[in-house]
Amino acid sequence: MLATRQFIKPRREAVVNHASPVRMLTVKVKTKREYPSPNRRSRQREAIAGEEMRYEAWFHPLNGASDIKAIVGERDYNEVDTGAKGELKMQGSSFVSFTPAQ
Repeated sequence: MLATRQFIKPRREAVVNHASPVRMLTVKVKTKREYPSPNRRSRQREAIAGEEMRYEAWFHPLNGASDIKAIVGERDYNEVDTGAKGELKMQGSSFVSFTPAQ
């Protein structure tokens, strides 16, 4: 039962995100981090060569709304600088793009 729920939940969320309109927000990049995909919490953990990494960025909307956490790809992660201001595009709860202000 639990496995079925774990399987269906991400698919349902993807359908909702796909049906949502793209919204644009003026934001400031608050912070970003990368971590191994199977997030092991061992204190003795060493980096494993070739291990898949996950990338996330936190954005603070300039209109005073609450912070937004977005899972981003490696390329987007490397292009985003902490403290940069720009335009964030989100579709539902999924990240579309971030364009820094000129």
